[in-house]
Amino acid sequence: MSDSCDSIRPLLSAYFDGELPVEAANRVSSHVASCAECQAEVQSFGQISDWMRATADTEPPPVIWDRIEREMIPSEPKVVPSEAAKSWMNDSRFAVGTIALAASVLLMVGAGIWFAGGKHVGGNQIAMEHHDDISAEHMAEFVRVMDEYLQKLPENPTEAEQLLFSKYKGERVDERRAVELVGYRPIVSQGVPEGYSLASTSVLRMPCCTCVKAVCRRADGSTLVLFEHDDEEVTWFGDRPSKFATCGDKECCLVELDESIAATWKQGTRSITAVGVRDEDEIAKFVSWMEDTKTNG
Repeated sequence: MSDSCDSIRPLLSAYFDGELPVEAANRVSSHVASCAECQAEVQSFGQISDWMRATADTEPPPVIWDRIEREMIPSEPKVVPSEAAKSWMNDSRFAVGTIALAASVLLMVGAGIWFAGGKHVGGNQIAMEHHDDISAEHMAEFVRVMDEYLQKLPENPTEAEQLLFSKYKGERVDERRAVELVGYRPIVSQGVPEGYSLASTSVLRMPCCTCVKAVCRRADGSTLVLFEHDDEEVTWFGDRPSKFATCGDKECCLVELDESIAATWKQGTRSITAVGVRDEDEIAKFVSWMEDTKTNG
């Protein structure tokens, strides 16, 4: 017998964060695949992150409004009231619920909250981490792991990937699973530029953010890795030399690696970090391809 929404809904937050045991995760995944309402709730966890970054003139997705309103408005009283009391309670409940809802949303917007994980709306955890919540010790450890990853990547891409997987709960994913985990459709789900092939797609729960990692292979077998993420700050590479340059029509931050370069640029509401890039022309190729994909997609 299939699971009901009532039994699955309390698990969606932990499922979104990849914290469920395998058996429970499989149950939720099976239910979400066939239940539009629960699937919308999973996707809303990522949608609210996008909405808060574009907070000025837009409204949050309907699912998010429903969740906030459902949890802010008091439940029905257990005692049967008189008709006069019913009228007063209905008016009061509406007023209290509306005020609480408005105050909740205005507080989030007015404070300029940047959702990047560890925050809660309606009791559900959003996947990304805010930089202010990361200790200097954890960021130093993250930079150290990235440095080890960059050293392994040119000679042994498989070992480099295993390092990140073991540190940051890496999970190989298809497009559907990626959407469930991060709340958006990865750019590489629409392919990669001509001359490259997509070797794998995975999701990593890094200290700075939960991101989509795509391994791309050139025709000669060498590797270039793309990270699609919500973290805008280029703090992944420690004190390595860096500079800003225009690649295609994007301003990119370029970081010198031992045998290649890394580049980070804004793509829509998110950021792209490319690791193992040969030169600025190769960056421009990916920038132009992503812009064409956005236009034609």
